[in-house]
Amino acid sequence: MKRKFRVGVLINNMYSDYGTTVLEGIDKFCRENDCKQIIFPLLRGNTLSQYDFHYDSLSALINPGNVDVLVVCSAALSNYRKFDEFRKEIENLPPMVKTSLGVKLEGLPSIRVDPSKAIETLVTHVIKEHDRNNFLLMQSSDESYESRERAGYFKDALKKNGIEISKEKILDGQFMYNMAYEELGKYLDKKKNKIDFNAIFCCNDDMAMGCKDCLKVHGFAVPEDVSVIGFDNIYDSYEIEHDITTVDQMIEKQAYESVKLAFDLFYKKCEPHDLILDAEPIIRHSCGCVKDKEVLSKEELLQMTNRFHYDGSLQLYNLHFFLLESQEPVPLDKLYPRLAYCFSLFDVSEAILVLYNKPFYFSEDTAFSFPEDAVVKMTYKNQKGISEPDIYFNPSDYMIPPECEENLSSLQVIFPLFASYYQFGYFIMSLGKYEKIFYQTVYELVSKEIVASIKLTQANKEKATLETKNITLEEYSEKLHTLSRTDEMTQIYNRRGFYEAAQIIITQYVTAGKKGLVLFGDMDGLKSINDTFGHEAGDKAIKAEAEILKKIFKSSDVIGRLGGDEFAIVAPEMQLEDFAARKNLLNDECRKYNESEEDPFILSISMGCTEFSAVNSSIDDLLKKADEELYKEKREKKSLKEGR
Repeated sequence: MKRKFRVGVLINNMYSDYGTTVLEGIDKFCRENDCKQIIFPLLRGNTLSQYDFHYDSLSALINPGNVDVLVVCSAALSNYRKFDEFRKEIENLPPMVKTSLGVKLEGLPSIRVDPSKAIETLVTHVIKEHDRNNFLLMQSSDESYESRERAGYFKDALKKNGIEISKEKILDGQFMYNMAYEELGKYLDKKKNKIDFNAIFCCNDDMAMGCKDCLKVHGFAVPEDVSVIGFDNIYDSYEIEHDITTVDQMIEKQAYESVKLAFDLFYKKCEPHDLILDAEPIIRHSCGCVKDKEVLSKEELLQMTNRFHYDGSLQLYNLHFFLLESQEPVPLDKLYPRLAYCFSLFDVSEAILVLYNKPFYFSEDTAFSFPEDAVVKMTYKNQKGISEPDIYFNPSDYMIPPECEENLSSLQVIFPLFASYYQFGYFIMSLGKYEKIFYQTVYELVSKEIVASIKLTQANKEKATLETKNITLEEYSEKLHTLSRTDEMTQIYNRRGFYEAAQIIITQYVTAGKKGLVLFGDMDGLKSINDTFGHEAGDKAIKAEAEILKKIFKSSDVIGRLGGDEFAIVAPEMQLEDFAARKNLLNDECRKYNESEEDPFILSISMGCTEFSAVNSSIDDLLKKADEELYKEKREKKSLKEGR
């Protein structure tokens, strides 16, 4: 059966007002033309998790085998990287039909909006109609293309009206409500709560709402004391509470036209070209105007409130039920029925679980490449329920095997399955009738359940194997304890094991009135080895470095790999005057390895150290000091390399 046309969407996140509106525009086209929409969320910027880099791995699934065209939401994504870095990232994606949404990218047809006339209209309106001529500008950082463009048009509009703005009155709100609130608050505090402006132009609506609320807290009214102009026309901007005068950049229409252009280019219905739409000025109450609003009856307002309350309560109840069901982790085979029931509650019509042959370590500093072995472990279809096909395939070829095609509905989101620095696979889920932030939350809960089940299933398998070999429970517990503290690749301590063993031995020696050294090492150029020669070469370099460290340090010393290219050692018998000789020995062993092995890379490591004593016996503090010494050596090496 021939698969439907697939539209890939590379987006920052799917649940912001901007992201939701973009996806609605694309979904409208897909429904009209019987296409499938596959969403690749990257979650860059404005998030709190240190592990969001796992989402970047989804880019590796973007290829002609998985999607026919790709809409790149450049306007949002380019805000969180230097523009040249972002451009190169998109250039590195496989050749296929792509369109850029919101920002011009060299070599890609783009659909964007020209806001210059709309901004000039609103600025002139505030100046002429409301007699405001002293402006504050709330922008984002200079690295943001959108912010630079909007701020530029705003300044042009001021000049046309004979007004200049000083640098002091240009603030950085980073496109965020809370940052704009905070920055304006600092400005007002510096002015001792006396305003020297009567209008604010904000480069997006979130910052406009932050400024409006900050002014209110400081005793100033909008628009009586200050006129506020925003940009975007997001949902919250036209709520009664905010009612922001703003620029409508036609987000949904841009998105619709972006996928339409990609569709036409794929079928060669047109030549590559750019499309520029004119933004529209939207005048509301925050500039000073009073517009008649549609008045709802009390019955209509009550009905609307009850509807919102019912929908919200239903979503929360379903999440609550799922959490109640998830008190204890269960093996995968027992988890599937629970998931099936909860999917029906969440209005999820299809889901696919893909697991790698074994989890692999992935950090922010390592390049991602898919393992060659994966398995479709579970599929869910609302009318058929759960199945366990166990179909093995190479995810570098396609994201799911062709025989699972029927499990892809018209709108799917791909999420990475991970815990800390380990990635287990990915999860594909359809979106139902609820808000997109609800489905992001559902995924987070389901993901934790699946990862817990994988770990429990593996532990049960190991336990069963051990029991068949008549290994006692104590031995089994000891093995689990050792495994949980051992780095799988190098068979030395991992971060957790090192911290525990290091602190114990330091405490013992300090109690006895003795001193010793804590050393921190960082391999030179591991990222370059991975990028140039591949991860197999990088893994070989890590293993070789670990063997050298085990060779030159005593068996009584504590040696650990903290992650990636970082190693640490506690040498309780070693003094500061011994460090130089030990480092020379380390360099000699690396040189011998490079001379004896025919590897394409050069093995090298930089190292710093500090002394532990009764005054300083915290392993955290000691590693920080050793790290500072390490970077001194890094700088020295860099200076020598550059010939300085």
